Amino acid sequence: MTTVSRRTKPIALLGSAGLCLLLVCLCAFSRNADAASIARSLIGLDSHLEPRAVSTNYAYQRMIANIGGASSTAGGNQVPNVQTGAVIASPSTAGPNYFYSWIRDAALTMKVVVSQSTLDRTLMTNYANAEKVHQQNAAQSSSSQGEPKFNVDGSLFTGPWGRPQNDGPALRASTLMAFAKRIGLSDSFTTGTLYKSDLSAGSLIKTDLEYVAHHWQDSSFDLWEEVQATHFFTLVVQYRSMVDGAKFATAMNDPGAASYYNQQASAILSKLQSFWDSANNRIQAYQGVSNRNGIDCSVLLGALKGWDTTDTSAAVNSTLFGPASDRLLATHKAYVDSFRSLYAINNNAAAPAAVGTGRYPSDVYDGDGTSQGNPWYICTLAAAEVLNTAVSVASTRGNLAVSSTSLPFYKQFSSSATTGTFASGSSQYNALTSGMKAMANGFVDIVNQHAWGNGSLNEEFNRDNGYNQGARDLTWSYAAFVSNDMASQGKFLYN
Repeated sequence: MTTVSRRTKPIALLGSAGLCLLLVCLCAFSRNADAASIARSLIGLDSHLEPRAVSTNYAYQRMIANIGGASSTAGGNQVPNVQTGAVIASPSTAGPNYFYSWIRDAALTMKVVVSQSTLDRTLMTNYANAEKVHQQNAAQSSSSQGEPKFNVDGSLFTGPWGRPQNDGPALRASTLMAFAKRIGLSDSFTTGTLYKSDLSAGSLIKTDLEYVAHHWQDSSFDLWEEVQATHFFTLVVQYRSMVDGAKFATAMNDPGAASYYNQQASAILSKLQSFWDSANNRIQAYQGVSNRNGIDCSVLLGALKGWDTTDTSAAVNSTLFGPASDRLLATHKAYVDSFRSLYAINNNAAAPAAVGTGRYPSDVYDGDGTSQGNPWYICTLAAAEVLNTAVSVASTRGNLAVSSTSLPFYKQFSSSATTGTFASGSSQYNALTSGMKAMANGFVDIVNQHAWGNGSLNEEFNRDNGYNQGARDLTWSYAAFVSNDMASQGKFLYN
C-alpha cells in the first residue's frame, strides 16, 4: 500500500490539466510516429519537421492498397468490402469522408498502373469491370457519364454534389485506351468489353468518347468540385481523349467516329486558345468564375495529363499547352510565386527555392471544413513534375528554347539567361536545366519533409505547422508521387 500511495500522490496533485500535459509529453517521445509528431508540435519541441523518405515503391504499394480486392505489400488492403477493382479516394470515412470511388481519381490512378514496365493485367481488368458497373449506373443519372462518384459497392451516390464533372469520362477513356494498346487491339477483352463501334453495344471506351464528343461544350464542375463554369483542365483532357480517340477508332475500323472525334478535337483546341492571358503572361484556369484570379494548380495538372507523351514536339507546343511549352512554364512561375508568402511554412522563400503549393491562392478548404487552404501533395508534386518533364523533354530533343514568354521563368535559375535556342551541353543549357532539376528536387524534399514518419501521405499539410491533415492515405497523392518520379527518370505515362 505504501508503494502505491507514493506513486499516486504526485499524479493526484497534477490535476486534470497537468495530467493531460504529462500524457502529451509522454506521447511526444512515443514510438508511434503519428502520435509523437502531433504531441511534439503541441508542446513546441519541433521547430521543424524531420526529413522523411517516401520511396516510389512504397507510394505505389500504398496506392494499390486503396483498390478493392487488390493485394499490396504496404498496408495490405486498406479498403475491405469494396467492389473489386474500384479505386477508393481514401480509406478515411470521417473528417472527411472520402470513402467513395471518383471517376477522375480512379482514372488518374490506373493510368499510373497501366504505365508500369510490367503490366498487372488482373488489376487493370478488375478496374475496367468496376467502371463498367459505374458507367451503367451513371446512365440512370440526370448527369449521365458526368456523374462524378460512386458508393463502394458500385451504386450511384445520390446525395447533393457538384454535377456534372465532365473530365471523368475523358480521363477514363484515355486510361482504358492505354490498357487496350498494351494488351493488343485484337485481344478479346479489347474487342468484347473495351471498344465496339456499335453505339448500342455499350462498350466502355466508345461510351466515354461519345459522351465527350457530344458534351465538351457543356458547363461543368471543376476537378476541385467547387464551381460550375468552363475549365482549362476539363477541356485539355477532353482534347487529348478526342485526339487519341480518333486514332483509336481508326485502328478499330470505325472511320466515321474517327472523323467526328477529330472535328471535336479541333474545336476544343480552338477554344483552349482563349485561356491564354497575354496581359498577365499565364494561362487562366477557368472562364466564368468570379472572386478568383485564375491561378490554379489545375492548369499544371491539365498540361501534364493532356499531352501526348510519345511526342516531344507536343510537349513544347504553346498552342497545345504542353508541359514544356513557354506558356506553361510562365504559368508555373506565376503559380509557385503566389504561394511563397501565403503559407507560413514557406518562410517567404525567394525563387528558385521550392515551396509548398496549394490548389489556388484564395482556397479556404482545410481538409474537412472551411477556414484556410493548405499546401496539397498533388499540387506540390505537380510543380515538380512539370520541371522534370521539361528537363527530360529538353534532353530528348537536345536543346532548350527560351522565348520572351518563358524568359522570366528561366531567369529564376540564371540572371544572365537570354532568349534563343541552346544546345545540350552549352553553358546556358546546363545552367538552366540544372536549376530546374534542383527546384524539382526541392518540391520533392518538401513532400518528404511533411510526410508521416512511415512515408504515408494525406491530402494536405498544414500551412502553419506543416503537419498532415485532410483525408489520410490519399490515393491521388501516391499516384502523383510515382508519376513525378517517372518524369524525373525521363519516363512518362503510357499514352
